[in-house]
Amino acid sequence: MAGLRHRAQIVLFTVAVSLALIVLAMAWPRLQAALEYLPVEAAIDRYHLDGQVPLDSLENLLDRARRSIEQHPQSRYWNGLAVLSYLQALDDRAPLARRREAFEQTTQAARQSLLLAPVQPRTWLYLALAQSSLSFRGADSIAPLKMSIYTGRVEPALLLSRLQLAYARFAQLDEEARGLLRDQTLLTFRLKPREFIGSVKAGDIDFQRVSSLLGPVAPGVLQEMEGSLAGHVR
Repeated sequence: MAGLRHRAQIVLFTVAVSLALIVLAMAWPRLQAALEYLPVEAAIDRYHLDGQVPLDSLENLLDRARRSIEQHPQSRYWNGLAVLSYLQALDDRAPLARRREAFEQTTQAARQSLLLAPVQPRTWLYLALAQSSLSFRGADSIAPLKMSIYTGRVEPALLLSRLQLAYARFAQLDEEARGLLRDQTLLTFRLKPREFIGSVKAGDIDFQRVSSLLGPVAPGVLQEMEGSLAGHVR
C-alpha cells in the first residue's frame, strides 16, 4: 500500500513539474519581450516628460522594439515602434528619403497597434502627425486626428499638438472636425492658458483662424484671448 502511495506521489510530482515547464515555455517569449522592451519604454517616457529625443541610442531602441514584436506582437510594442520611428523622422540631419521612410514606418506601426487596441489617443495623434507629414494637403491626417479626440477628449499632454496640427490643416477640416477643434481650443485655453498663448505668439497657432472659429460662438472667450495676447494680435 505504501509503495502504491509513493508511486502515485511520484506521478503527481512529475505531472506538476511537466505542467510548470509547459507554462514556463509558453510564458518565456512574453517575458523575453517585456525585458527587451524595458529600455524602449524608459526612453519614450523620458521623451514625453521632457521632450528630449534619444538620437544617440535611437537605432538600438528601434531594434529592441522590433525584437519585442517578433517575440510577442502586442499593441504596446507596436506603439513603441511607432513613436521611435516618428522621432527618427524628425531628425533634420537625415536625408529626406530616410525621413519619409521613417514617417511611413510610423503609420504602419501605429495602425498595427491600433488594430490591437483602438482606444489610444496618443497613438492616433502620432498617426495623424505622420500622415500630415507624408501628404502635401494633409487630408489623410484628419480622420486619425478626430479619433485622437474621440478616444481622449481631455488629454492635457495632447491638446497643444492637436491644435497645432488642426490649425495648420484648417482648410481640410470638415464641419465635424471644426466642431471638435472649437471644443479643443476652448479646453486648451482653460486648462493650459499660458501654453496656448505662447503657441499663438510663437506662430504655431494661427490666431486669425482661431478668431474665425470662436468669434460666432464664444466672443467673450475670444476677447479674453486677445487681452492675454496684448498686442500680438494683428
